[in-house]
Amino acid sequence: MPGTNFLPKAGPSAIIGLLLGGCVMAIISLSYGYCIKKYPLSGGEFVYADASFGKKHAFACGWMIVLGYWSLIPLNSTAIGMITRYIFPGVFQFGHMYTIAGWDVYLGEVLLSSAFIIVLGYMNVKGVKSAGWFQTTVAVLLVGSVLFCVIGVLLAKPDFSNMQPFFAEISNGEVVSKGGLACIIAVACYAPYCFVGFDCIPQAAEEYSFSHKAAKALMVGAILVGALIYASMVFVTAVVEPWGPMMLGNPDWATGQAVQNTIGYVGLLFLGLAMLCAVLSGMNAFYLAASRLLYSMSYADALPSTFGELHPKYGTPDKATYFLLAISLVCPWFGRQVLTWVVDMTCVGAAVGFTYTCATATIMSKKDGLKGQTIISAIGTVLAAFFIILSFIPGSPGFLSVPSFIILGVWIVLGIIFWVKIKDRFLHGRWEGVDVEHILMSKMTEAGTIDSYNKNQ
Repeated sequence: MPGTNFLPKAGPSAIIGLLLGGCVMAIISLSYGYCIKKYPLSGGEFVYADASFGKKHAFACGWMIVLGYWSLIPLNSTAIGMITRYIFPGVFQFGHMYTIAGWDVYLGEVLLSSAFIIVLGYMNVKGVKSAGWFQTTVAVLLVGSVLFCVIGVLLAKPDFSNMQPFFAEISNGEVVSKGGLACIIAVACYAPYCFVGFDCIPQAAEEYSFSHKAAKALMVGAILVGALIYASMVFVTAVVEPWGPMMLGNPDWATGQAVQNTIGYVGLLFLGLAMLCAVLSGMNAFYLAASRLLYSMSYADALPSTFGELHPKYGTPDKATYFLLAISLVCPWFGRQVLTWVVDMTCVGAAVGFTYTCATATIMSKKDGLKGQTIISAIGTVLAAFFIILSFIPGSPGFLSVPSFIILGVWIVLGIIFWVKIKDRFLHGRWEGVDVEHILMSKMTEAGTIDSYNKNQ
């Protein structure tokens, strides 16, 4: 991303934009922390929207974010093949089948992606503890690998003048100076795409044994560490050699080139390990988030009851997880470029979820007399809504591509059709006339976890 999105749009000032975007997302995450405490139910934004705005809004919110969550599973899986193209060239690039939208599809890479999709899907069926152990491991490896690359580059005593001009962009084949504020905003607008994932925590709120305070600290911490990692990679890419000429050379992997030229192949391996860990942690998290969202919507009669069934031994929504696994296995055959069009919508879906959550926290905290939380959540609502608006303003950094607009339109039409078919059952199902707090207590009582819930409060 430093070589394809950040440096070409803002130069090294992308570092400031990423840190600013992280701070914005940290503000938004505080509303999630409040909502987790009030509604510790699987489903996250879907539950919050229902609590404050009703079932129509809940369905619209859930429908928008479920595609975004799911699409990041196969997209991350195809990134594994992309990593091997640079770390182990030619090893998995066998069995060339066809080219779609400029992306060569190889049988070897499809099989590699499919293997990871299957393994991580099964791991999530076994539950949060299994997936959590894996997530912790790859997170530690990710941070350690990034630190190795950053320290290695700094020990090589790079020339900081390579980062000039600091505020600039690549335009019409040349480096063009650009206003500082414009550069920073151009990168900060990527925040929903870069930091979507912290909201996976509330999706499985029913399965955690720690308190909402710990959940809030985890979300804020994850966002800030993520911002530092993104910023570090931009720094490493820009400081090794003059960033402008390097970008104009259209390198296949700018960060990999910078690290290899400075630390050697060992550095490239560590960078590849960092990328692999980031990819695997993303797949793992979105398996968890998407399956719990499907479960929650099914429990509310907004989706077929199959998704609401739990594994008899592990107590996880195994049918929902296997469904995600099955449709994810289809995607690598279409190539990475097609998937990026779908994922570009993620910003819209994620921003919709952010907006509903912050708006719910604003309304509920005001009722609870929490003025500080109300102010923070109101600010978060405005910021999240701003991200949605940017997706539809021509010329803005977040403006969707034509293929992404088409996919978004198709998904909305499908949502309307699906709503017409299920609205009677959803509106008059088990949630009819019952607010979310009553459902929470009912589910906790059924599961025998009401005492631990009260303790964590």
